[in-house]
Amino acid sequence: MAVTGENFKTLAQTMAEFTFGLRYDSIPAEVVAAARRHLADTLACALGAHNTTPVLALQKRVLAEGGRGDATIIGTAEKAPAALAALVNGTMVRYLDGNDIFVSSRGGASGHFSDGTPALLALAERYRRSGEELLTCLVASYELQGALAESFKFWDGGMHPLTNVAWMVPIVAARLVGATSVQAVHACGLSVATSTVLNTWIRPTYTIPTIKSVAVGLVLQRVLEAAELAALGVTATEDALETVFSRLSSQPGVRFERKPVEKLGQRWTMTRNMIKLYPAQVNIQAPIEATLRLYQNGIRAGHVKKLSLHGHRNVAGGVQGSAQAFAPASREGADHSTPYVMAMALLRGRLTPAEFERSPWESSEVKSVMAKIELIIDPEMDRALDTEGMLGVRLVAELNDGRTEEVIVRQPKGHPDVPLSDSELLEKMSWLLQPALPAVTPQRMLDLCNRLSTAKDVEKLVESCNIE
Repeated sequence: MAVTGENFKTLAQTMAEFTFGLRYDSIPAEVVAAARRHLADTLACALGAHNTTPVLALQKRVLAEGGRGDATIIGTAEKAPAALAALVNGTMVRYLDGNDIFVSSRGGASGHFSDGTPALLALAERYRRSGEELLTCLVASYELQGALAESFKFWDGGMHPLTNVAWMVPIVAARLVGATSVQAVHACGLSVATSTVLNTWIRPTYTIPTIKSVAVGLVLQRVLEAAELAALGVTATEDALETVFSRLSSQPGVRFERKPVEKLGQRWTMTRNMIKLYPAQVNIQAPIEATLRLYQNGIRAGHVKKLSLHGHRNVAGGVQGSAQAFAPASREGADHSTPYVMAMALLRGRLTPAEFERSPWESSEVKSVMAKIELIIDPEMDRALDTEGMLGVRLVAELNDGRTEEVIVRQPKGHPDVPLSDSELLEKMSWLLQPALPAVTPQRMLDLCNRLSTAKDVEKLVESCNIE
């Protein structure tokens, strides 16, 4: 994948050309509408986690660090340097595992593109960019990440998909900083060389630690530093992405396809991002929905003799269906556990952040329900995952009275094929914003995002997130 030919454009140059050439008025209306909804969802996810332990720890460190008050720490009136605000806010967005995720037509989900949003919001606030400019950059960020996700499977290369944020968002951040497209290419090169994220924490036999969320904040801190350094003239290699992909493609089963990048601006992937309904990993959205349907039909945990969940390998196997998943030891482990979320849905008839408070996975009641659950990998569902991106499940409940109930979910709510209605999005935001009420209401936040246009609108949106 060597860079040759006088007119050859590197991947980063192609991406920077798209990003710096993108204009608000040229973006399809449905894509802009999606960007506004995703921004509201992202901010609600952040506010839902504003008082959690890792977020408070990072906030304490950042405020002790001091420095220029460029950007607001979400949920407060406190300001910090943009990179440090992004450190806290990025962790906040990711902590509950409620933020959106990209789903391709094959192979299921790949990456939380809203992980990059706190960095863009911090820069828009610092440089007083308009709401339309923020939305344009938000779309650019999602489109760059979407193109790269369709070009390369990060998991196959041993990397966490957060790497996509680390490599793509610097290009967009450079635009907000006021850099040139040439400098944006160098921002990308700086980040590729220094911010590749290896997957060390998603393992079936290991309890997932808090780095799952803190990693996002750390990446965004580096992202903004790369963009601002590039704007000051610090250079890197223009073909950093080609260099990495050339080396990775030598590994068996790892390949890079350039075509999705070359199609930037000709097709739009923003609307292929799923706004998840529940604060849990994407593959276990369908089991939650299936179990809640049982509950809505009057079936309670005490009625159940056995629950058999048939699904693809990423819901009935892997981290989600491992032995560790039947004995989660952390919040991060619980929101990646198929049996845990099914048990809580059946016991409480809901799955909100409250179902992860005060370590309910340690209770005998929850453990007894998890013991009734069997996870079965269905070869047909595996094939449907790989060929059609199907994330559905089939749940069979054997009841104590001898009856059998079956629930089939083809695609979970929120999937691009089954998008959330405005009322469903507001319902999700209402339980995310529960700690923030009445200071912030779901409808007001959505309205502010829908009206976002001027720099004053960005200021109002940030101010509306202050719940202190």
